[in-house]
Amino acid sequence: MTKLRIIYAGTPEFALPCLNKIYDSEHDLLAVLTQPDRPAGRGLKFQLSAVKQFATEKNLTCYQPIKIDLDFIKRIKQLKPDILIVAAYGIILPVEFINIFPLKAFNIHGSILPKWRGAAPIQRAILNGDKEIGVSIMEVVEKLDAGNVYALKKYLRDVKLTSKNYFQILADDGAELMLNHLHLIACNHNLISKRQNDLEVTYAKKISKEEAFVTFSEDSNQLINKILAFNPFPIVRAAFRGKDCKIYHAEKSNIGRMSTPGQVLIRNHELHLGTIDTFIKINQIQIVGGKILTGSDFIKSYQVKPTELFTHAT
Repeated sequence: MTKLRIIYAGTPEFALPCLNKIYDSEHDLLAVLTQPDRPAGRGLKFQLSAVKQFATEKNLTCYQPIKIDLDFIKRIKQLKPDILIVAAYGIILPVEFINIFPLKAFNIHGSILPKWRGAAPIQRAILNGDKEIGVSIMEVVEKLDAGNVYALKKYLRDVKLTSKNYFQILADDGAELMLNHLHLIACNHNLISKRQNDLEVTYAKKISKEEAFVTFSEDSNQLINKILAFNPFPIVRAAFRGKDCKIYHAEKSNIGRMSTPGQVLIRNHELHLGTIDTFIKINQIQIVGGKILTGSDFIKSYQVKPTELFTHAT
């Protein structure tokens, strides 16, 4: 078996399971690429990415280029890498960079390609109400997420799981698929891949905060999908008693009758919210600045009355 010389590119927590497995493997992890530190939070303090934190803890060589230019390409080429592994890096890789790796570049992508190419595949799959969800190992090519698929794992989607849940599930699955893929390459096995069908392509554009505001024009399925898709970011927002609130989790209600959009209904100490067709059950909610509460605790803490309404966030 050949010991592979690997460059790893990733930024958020989604990239950690595979990075950790490669670090623990017999292969040589030459360097890690991640996005530059950026200000975050109320104090706008510079925050290290999850991958930068891992690299720092493990004393790994870590590069944070603003963009991949010719000087940086030369620097990486001098390391004599065999292969590039990518997981949610978030910076466009020019073809000149991809071409310096003799054993190619491969990416963990959180979708059933060719569906949901782009920045937010997991969130878009849930928002769209997809029946299946999954993760792919694909070759990195110049065109966005268009390379051949070498491995795929998919599930029937659990309609109670959020994007946060699936980030972890698919990151773990992607890490397993990628380590198996690396093993095949290191053992010089013939690799089998499948070309993506361009007629089935859909795109997962980046999530914006504006999308997370409840409009009360959504039906129950659309609003539940929206709440699940936008947890952990940007979190669905409505308003209650004039204060913005965040809704973290909801599910189908067992109340079947028609409702008024935004109407509160309390049954068996549970909080239900009206949509344009029926009610949904709110499981986790937070008045901005307060604690995240269950629907039952929200009713108790704010002495919620069934005549009250949720409205548009401000």
